[in-house]
Amino acid sequence: MASYSAMSEDQFLCSICLGVFTNPATIPCGHTFCKSCLEGDWNSSGDYAVCAVCNMRFTPTPTILVNIVLRDLVESFKGASRCGGSAVDIPTVAPGEVSCDACLGYGMTKAVKTCLVCVSSYCLEHEVVHNTRFSRHQLVRPLANLEKRMCSNHERLLERYCRTDKTMLCAGCDTHPEPAHQVVSMQVEFLAQKAQLTEAQAEVKEKLKATRKEAEQFNSSFHHCKDVATSQIRFVNGFRLDLVSKVGQICERYNIEARRRVDEMKSTASHQRRVLEDHITALTSRGAELERLIGSSDSFAFLNILPSLPSALPDGVGEQCSINIPPNLLGNLLYTLMKDMDKLAKMGNLSTNGYAAPEIAVVKKFTVEVTPDPSTAHPSLLFKQASREIRVDQSTRRNVWPMSAQRFTQVLCVLAPQGFSSHRAYWEVEVENWTSMGSGVWCVGVATISSMTSRGVDLTPEKGFWVLVHRGGKLWPSTNTTPVAVGTQRRMAHVGVYFDGRERRVSFYDVNLGHHLYTYHHVPTNERLFPVFSPDFFSPGDNPANHVMIVRPFAATNHQRG
Repeated sequence: MASYSAMSEDQFLCSICLGVFTNPATIPCGHTFCKSCLEGDWNSSGDYAVCAVCNMRFTPTPTILVNIVLRDLVESFKGASRCGGSAVDIPTVAPGEVSCDACLGYGMTKAVKTCLVCVSSYCLEHEVVHNTRFSRHQLVRPLANLEKRMCSNHERLLERYCRTDKTMLCAGCDTHPEPAHQVVSMQVEFLAQKAQLTEAQAEVKEKLKATRKEAEQFNSSFHHCKDVATSQIRFVNGFRLDLVSKVGQICERYNIEARRRVDEMKSTASHQRRVLEDHITALTSRGAELERLIGSSDSFAFLNILPSLPSALPDGVGEQCSINIPPNLLGNLLYTLMKDMDKLAKMGNLSTNGYAAPEIAVVKKFTVEVTPDPSTAHPSLLFKQASREIRVDQSTRRNVWPMSAQRFTQVLCVLAPQGFSSHRAYWEVEVENWTSMGSGVWCVGVATISSMTSRGVDLTPEKGFWVLVHRGGKLWPSTNTTPVAVGTQRRMAHVGVYFDGRERRVSFYDVNLGHHLYTYHHVPTNERLFPVFSPDFFSPGDNPANHVMIVRPFAATNHQRG
């Protein structure tokens, strides 16, 4: 028997895939091919079969059976080639790469494509030869472990997919008949699943974008809460030092006053002590003289001396000595301490659960509907009938409004009819197009009825205004020289206003970011406060504007009464 080393690999090459036989099958003309290559070639030839070597035609198509003897011989040859090959047979393929099946015995080279019909992988040289003969075969990237892509029952390529059972099938599997099972090609299912994954990927991207936005808002809220807490801690520490200093000063003043009164009492007591001593001496002398007279037995001498005795006793002590603790100083101490305690900042609800400064979420519970009242509006203000918009007239023509004491004449303002005194209320205002024309100075907040008749254009609490003023792209409180928010290039601002009648304060919020902007404290209680709006604080005159202030009717359905 000839040894395997005397055999040539050319004797075991398939003429279709140009590789060493895999499950060789011999057809009636005597030529042998890989079983899978032969099936793929004959499935594409129609109703008859043709030999790829001698072109003999077979009708009907013969049954393809594996040549068992030749298969064992090929497997033995492959084993001998791996074990007894020369140095040139040392694999040249890197780990993880797929080798060319047609180069076996000549030194393995890296495969560039795998044919799903031939179930073989080819290097660049053998791919060219393969494509020349089988242009319709499906080539994919190099794949290892092709046996896993083969049907274990029919030894054919898994190229179909049952959507019902979610299993892969070959062309010979008939255990998944339609319509009970929905069977499609693996490529169709691949494209369908890929499309679903693409949609899922887009959804993930949107959720990722939203989550990142929430993370940014969370970080913004966290830093805001941290800044507020740090500011309050700094204030409390400063307040503690100031309070200790004031208590020390008050106690020192009390001690000085108490010592002064004690010294005064000592001086008075010393004087009274001398008076008492003189009185005691006088009484002792009088008592001795009276005792001598009483004991006399000479009536003539007794009656002769009696007229010369003083008729009245010496005066006694007019007032008693005591130490008076100054209660007015203690009262002043208590009053000053309580007054200073009112200055302590309230910690409030510092939480990042809302992702955007939860303080505004708390005050929104007191949302009320506010409506601009044309009867209080400056004559240059126009109102849009269909909404809550306030505009500045573009012409110099003034509206024919009846003049009264309840109308702004000095500034372009208007009040809402809803007034507040002791309860709480929240509303929102939007301002658009402030950068287009006009002065760009507008304000929102609260004002008193008396502010309508005030002279000048001062937006100060002394004039009856507690507002934020927009100018120069920033928002400013009327009592502060530092802006509370930097304006952006957007042409819209969204400001929330909160009035707390119990705490007597007015707060402002950036609704878009959820940030607290500014708070007026110690708002007086002698007048009711009304929402005030000014789309352009300075009269347009010969420079008309078209600013729009929208009063949004955010009327909460379940708002709390303050």
